[in-house]
Amino acid sequence: MKKILINDKRLTSTMQRIRNGSIQLFREKNNNDRSFISSENCDVSLEHENREMYAELIDEKWYWVSGCAECNGKERDWMSYIECEEHNRCRSCGTKRKDIKEDSVWGGKNGWICNSCHESERSGIRREAFAALDGEEPDCEYCDEIICPHCGTTISNDDIHESQDLECDVCHGEISLEVDWTASYSTSIKGKRITK
Repeated sequence: MKKILINDKRLTSTMQRIRNGSIQLFREKNNNDRSFISSENCDVSLEHENREMYAELIDEKWYWVSGCAECNGKERDWMSYIECEEHNRCRSCGTKRKDIKEDSVWGGKNGWICNSCHESERSGIRREAFAALDGEEPDCEYCDEIICPHCGTTISNDDIHESQDLECDVCHGEISLEVDWTASYSTSIKGKRITK
């Protein structure tokens, strides 16, 4: 990993540091301010000219290090949001971030994707879901999983414990979900246990 010593006498090895995008905010740990470090309450604020560089404490000294996964020989992942100009590209079409005209991009497991590629991927997934049904209606009653009645996609049931209205992530169809609970019974001895 490439590292460059930060020559700033204001920095000490006892400072806390957070990143605010490419801006590095430092504050002494013994500072009585218990709030989150912000530009208003930091002791030192630094920014490198290259957005992928961030400050890291190594052997009691602060260094600029690159956060770009690809420059560091790693694969892009969910945390690949600090990328150099060369690698800051849509994972699908390769368009550089600075050339994207859209307002937003979508984060993902293997780096970000531009909105037009995201919409294209979603359309493909939707088409595949409907093609898998082959004109049939999905079985959605009394299932162990939540099944979209429009496209047949299995919907995550994490944190769903009551009936509610949902929207399918694949086809965006509106769904009315009814949670059915089955009865189970537990017994325990009341008084003294009878054995004969």
